Amino acid sequence: MRFPGAMPRTLHLIKHGAPRIVPGVPAHEWNLADDALDGLDTLIARLDPRPEIVVSSEEPKAKATAAALAAALGVPHRPMVGLHEQLRYTAPFHTDPAGFEADMRSFFDHPQAIVSGEESADDARTRFGNAVQAVMRANPQDTVAVVAHGTVISLLVAHAGGLDPWPLWKSLKLLDAVTVDIPGLRVREPSA
Repeated sequence: MRFPGAMPRTLHLIKHGAPRIVPGVPAHEWNLADDALDGLDTLIARLDPRPEIVVSSEEPKAKATAAALAAALGVPHRPMVGLHEQLRYTAPFHTDPAGFEADMRSFFDHPQAIVSGEESADDARTRFGNAVQAVMRANPQDTVAVVAHGTVISLLVAHAGGLDPWPLWKSLKLLDAVTVDIPGLRVREPSA
């Protein structure tokens, strides 16, 4: 996937804070849990260089995370369409995390098939990648933060690097970030 601009830029792809899980309500509608932003200062300390703008998914948990991050940094926040998580309105709700992980493993193992929810992995990655390209075109700042969701972040970054998205998805925690260079989406190694 090619991203616009010849000059190197930094993109922080940030997974939202912990949601307040409500069985029977689609995950796209969940808000943040009360303590979801307790690690915000730790996240900010890892963002090098600091974002000059924060763009987010329109899902409530991502939007609230982004608004808090932007306020803490003193930079603008803009919600943008297309940055949402893989569509899972009809996916079953799992009370056991192992059941959810099994669904996700199947999702990553069969990227062209709709195995859970309404979007295949390939479709979710393409849609999210197009939205990230639009973010980078619309926001010419050198350093941009996008607050979104673990599945689509993992799909995009792993695809760009020719990697298996499963280990990245498993390692990406709530209120966590993957920093990449634009163009190319090459993962930047954390500084020691």
